[in-house]
Amino acid sequence: MVKKITILALEPFLSKPLEKMHLAHISRAINEPHPTVRQWLNQFEKEGIIRKEHKGKLTLHYLNLESPLALDYIVTAEKLNTIKKCEKFPVLAEIVSFMQQNLTENSKALIFGSAALSFASANDIDVLIIGKDRADKIKSYIQRLGKDPHIVNVKSLSKVSKTLKIEIIKKHLLVKGSEDFVRWMLWQQ
Repeated sequence: MVKKITILALEPFLSKPLEKMHLAHISRAINEPHPTVRQWLNQFEKEGIIRKEHKGKLTLHYLNLESPLALDYIVTAEKLNTIKKCEKFPVLAEIVSFMQQNLTENSKALIFGSAALSFASANDIDVLIIGKDRADKIKSYIQRLGKDPHIVNVKSLSKVSKTLKIEIIKKHLLVKGSEDFVRWMLWQQ
């Protein structure tokens, strides 16, 4: 149970994975008190997931992408983030479930843009599908639920433009193929 809760401390890094962050920023982002977040970050530092850098009196924390466990922790944090959003927005949960069930085994998918941040206020849903799946079924399902779908469908992650990749990294919810997406976002710059 403790591990599940401490994973929250990694959440701010999901949209800014290469950034160095101060404790106050992380604490505000996850709405937890400084002492609690400091404990979690210290634990992650012991495990080699987070590193610290001192600039004068300022301590900055950043992901240790060289850690063999970094991928597992980040993927877990990504999945928890998706679960939290789905619990908050039942229609989003329906879309995520439909995508997971209807995309082929080798496909990957994520939701990005405004719907990844605040599903209720989003006018449309931006979806990235990697693979040979046809997006028609997903598109019509999203339309039936009252949202305007915008689907980007490419054969491989290498076909995603750098501009789109930057936008995706900032605001995303991983639906299928989490490990591959995390590798692509963090290690294939």
